[in-house]
Amino acid sequence: MGSSSETKEQTVASEKYQPALNDYYNERFKRLVERMSHNLPINRTAIIKRELDQIDVDNSDDQLESLKYASALSVLMDLSLQGWIFEIEDGSLTLKMENDNLDDKQKLRYRLSAEKNAQFKSPSVAAFIKQMESNKNYQGKNISVRNLIGDKHFLIHQIQNAQKVCEPYIQLVTGERDALTGYKLSDIWRYFRYTWSIPYKTMPGRNMFYLVRDRLQPYHPVIGIFALGNSVLNLTVRDDDIGWTVDAIKRNMALKTEETFCEQIISGTDGKRVKTRISRAIETEAEHFTRATEYANKMYPLLLKNIEEAISEIYLKDLGYHRNTKYPKQEKIDELIAMAEEYAEKSINNKNNEKAPNWEEEAQSNLFKRKRAAELAKLLETKCIFNEVKGSTNLERLNQLLTTETGRKAIHTALIANRKRKIGSNMMDIIVCGSIPPYNELLGGKLISILSCSPTVISDYTHRYENQVSEIASRMKGQRVIRDSKLVYLGTTSLYAVGSSQYNRIKVPLSENSNLEFRKIGITEGFGTVFFSKETTSLFSKLLELQDGGKKINHVFGEGTSPRFRMISRGLSSIGIKADAFLKHYSPRIVYSINLANNTNEYLLGIDKDADYGYDLNNPTIVEQKTQELIDYWYNRWLTKRLTTVNIEQRLNDFDIESILLGNI
Repeated sequence: MGSSSETKEQTVASEKYQPALNDYYNERFKRLVERMSHNLPINRTAIIKRELDQIDVDNSDDQLESLKYASALSVLMDLSLQGWIFEIEDGSLTLKMENDNLDDKQKLRYRLSAEKNAQFKSPSVAAFIKQMESNKNYQGKNISVRNLIGDKHFLIHQIQNAQKVCEPYIQLVTGERDALTGYKLSDIWRYFRYTWSIPYKTMPGRNMFYLVRDRLQPYHPVIGIFALGNSVLNLTVRDDDIGWTVDAIKRNMALKTEETFCEQIISGTDGKRVKTRISRAIETEAEHFTRATEYANKMYPLLLKNIEEAISEIYLKDLGYHRNTKYPKQEKIDELIAMAEEYAEKSINNKNNEKAPNWEEEAQSNLFKRKRAAELAKLLETKCIFNEVKGSTNLERLNQLLTTETGRKAIHTALIANRKRKIGSNMMDIIVCGSIPPYNELLGGKLISILSCSPTVISDYTHRYENQVSEIASRMKGQRVIRDSKLVYLGTTSLYAVGSSQYNRIKVPLSENSNLEFRKIGITEGFGTVFFSKETTSLFSKLLELQDGGKKINHVFGEGTSPRFRMISRGLSSIGIKADAFLKHYSPRIVYSINLANNTNEYLLGIDKDADYGYDLNNPTIVEQKTQELIDYWYNRWLTKRLTTVNIEQRLNDFDIESILLGNI
C-alpha cells in the first residue's frame, strides 16, 4: 500500500462538487450523491442520467432553478465520462483527476471518446457516414469513400519493384466536387476528419482546409488532411517568443548571461558534494549598453506608435474625445469607464448586420459603444503613463517603465494594441494535421506537417483574404477596414503531453537563407471546452439567457473570443462550480511555432514593414516549384529511409481498411 504522499502525487486535481442550488434541488442532489455512494462506480453515469431525465425544465414552477440543477447534472455526466474519479464521504462529493497508470495518450483518448462517440449517434452524422460509405455510380463505375483510402497492395508492389511509392500533391478544399469521385471536396475532408480522436467541431473565423492526395493511384487517395484556423488570442509562451510580452522586453534590456553548473565540496562533510549554479556575463557592460540602447531606440517609439494607431482605429464622434488631444485628463478616462459599464448592461441579444453593414451604425450599437469606450479608456490611461515617464533617452524611459507596476501595465497595453492587429491577419494555427492510414506507415504525418507551411498555403491565404473586410475593426472604426494578409507565422500544439512525432526534427531548406522548422517553444496545459457535450452547452445557453434577461453570448462579432468557452465558463460559475478547475486540460502540451518569413518576429512587432519570404510569393510558378521541393525533400529524407528501417511491407499488409471506416465504430 502506497504512502499518503505518493497518493497525493498521483492526484493532479481535487475539487469539491457542490452546485449552488435552492433547498429543494439541493436536497435532491444530496439524495443522488447518496445513491451513487451505494453503487459501483461503473453505474454512476447511468444513475445521473436517470435523475436528469426526470427533470422537466419546460413545465417547472421555477425554471431557473430546474435549469441550474439539470446543468449541474449534465456537467457531472461529462466529467464522469472524462475520467474524473468520484469520491463520496459523509454525503459530500469530491471529484479527482488522477495521474494513473494509463499513459497520457490512452488517458486523453478515453477522455475524448465520450463526445466523439456521441457525435456518431447524431442522425445527420450517421446519414452522412452511410452516404459516403455506400456505393454510388459515378461515370459508369461503383464508387465509395473506400476508393479514397490508399491501396496497400499498390504501395507494396511499388516498394517491391523499387518504383516510385507515391506522388503527393496539395488540394485546397472548396465548394467544388472532386473530378475523380464526384464527392464534394468538403465532404471528403469532413469524412476523414471524423476519424480523429478529438471530436469534430466547426470553427468560426478564418479557416482553410486541405487534402493531400496521391496522384500515383487511380482515384488519388487521401494521404492526409490539415486545416488552418484563427490563432489563439492569448498564449504566453508564443507571445514571449515573438517579443509581445513585458518579460521579453526585460530580457532584451538585461545583461546577457549564461548559466553553468559545477559540483563543490562542502567543508566539514567528509567530501559531500553539492551542485552549484553559476551565472556569468557573456557581454561587457559597454556591449550591453550599446545593444540595449539600439533595442530601446526601436521599441520605445514603436510602443508610442502602437497606442496612437490603436486610438486612430476607434470611432470617436459619440465618445466626446478629440483625436489630437496630447494630454488626456483622468476625468475623461473615468467618464469613458462609466460609459462602458452603462453600455455593458445594455448589450443583450446583440446582432450584427452581416449582409450590408453600415459600419458607422454598427459602431454605435450598444455592444460596440461599450467596446469602444472601454478600449479608449485603457489607451488614454496608457498614454498618460507614457506622458509622465522621465528620462532623456529611450533607454532611460523604457527602463523606468519597467521598474513600476503601472509602467509595465502600460507597456503591456501598447504591445497588445499591436498584437491584436497582427493575430487576426498575419498568423494562423494548424488546428488539424495528420496522415490517413495506410500512409501513416510511410511517415505521411511528416509530409502533411511540412505542406501545412508550404508556399502554396501562404499564397492561397494571401489571395483569399487580401480584400476581406475586418469585421470587428470596421465596427470599432465606423468605416471599412482591410488588414494586410501576409501570413508569416503558424503555431500549433501537440495533442499529447509526450509531443508529436510528426513534428519532431522537421527542419527543411526553403530558400538559400531560410529553413522551414517546427520549433518547440514551451509547454502549456491550457483550457478548453472539448470535453463538454452539446447537451451541456444547450442547457447553459438557456440558463444564462433566463438569468441575464436576454442573450449576452450571441456568437456575433465583437462579443469576445471563443463563444463556446465563455458559455461553458459562465455556465459553470452560474451554478456555483469553479470554472477553471474543470476547463483545464490536465494534459501538458508542447507548443510549436513555425516562422514562414525570414523576418517573422520583426514583421509581427512592427519593426519591418514588409515580409521577406526569400522567394517571390506573387509568382505562381515559383510557389509551385518551392512546394514541390518540400515534397521531394520529404520523399528523399524521410520516406526512402523509412523503407529500409522498418519492415514496411509487413506493416502495410497488417492494415485493414475496415479499421478506418466510420460505419464500423
